[in-house]
Amino acid sequence: MNRRSKEIARKTVITLVMVLIVIGSLFPIYWMLLTSVQPRHELMNYPPNFYTREPTLQYWRFTFREAIPEFFNSLVVAFFATVIAIVCGATSGYAFARYGIGGNTLPFWILSLKFFPPVVAIVPYFLMMRTLRLIDTRTAVIITHLIITVPFAVWMIKGFIQEVPRELEEAAMIDGCSQLGVIRIVTLPLIAPGLVVTALFCFIWSWNDFMFALILTRNKAITIPVAIAGMREAHGLMWGEVSATAALGTIPIIIMAIILQKYLVRGLSLGSIK
Repeated sequence: MNRRSKEIARKTVITLVMVLIVIGSLFPIYWMLLTSVQPRHELMNYPPNFYTREPTLQYWRFTFREAIPEFFNSLVVAFFATVIAIVCGATSGYAFARYGIGGNTLPFWILSLKFFPPVVAIVPYFLMMRTLRLIDTRTAVIITHLIITVPFAVWMIKGFIQEVPRELEEAAMIDGCSQLGVIRIVTLPLIAPGLVVTALFCFIWSWNDFMFALILTRNKAITIPVAIAGMREAHGLMWGEVSATAALGTIPIIIMAIILQKYLVRGLSLGSIK
């Protein structure tokens, strides 16, 4: 086998592997969408059907009738938890990166909060929210989500800011720009892709959170993950309704990923090449 044949064989193998990885990654999404339109008598067939000739929208009608309030609650909670995390992360990250506040100990301690097991903090949070009469409110869920999103945002944005040359900020200040002006005009635009990536990860974590929302909500502030877990009947999960609601719950993440995709690669690779 000559060199050209080896190169073709290598590219063919790589292509096949990539195709298999893509199929394996997309199959759960396909199966969720299929389950959301299959008639009830086909859901438990064995062997399972990988297609349906009698698609139905009854589960989607149930979702839009029963799960829209929970969907809206998740949007509000994830949005505000992300915005607050980015604001706190940008201000704190700049202080850590440029002024060395706390040395290396304080930033690492803040990052360690992200690895704090949520189950350990849920009881104190529940007692605190009950004392403040915030049980079953979006505010309670947002506050608890900040224990994870803020440390993550601080650590990520601190790293992005450290990659911005100080000389650019000093040149802007020589030209008469104030400190706040430097941050707004020079630093933030340069780390914008990193801010987008950080915001997307914070949004995804808040959107998918189950434990805090389960413990701190009752009826009015229930989020999509809690609503899905509650879709049960006498014989088990309501698989069609669960799949349709889960598919609805993936829409915001997919839309954000599509809209922000041009920033994702730049943000994830920010600072990797000097």
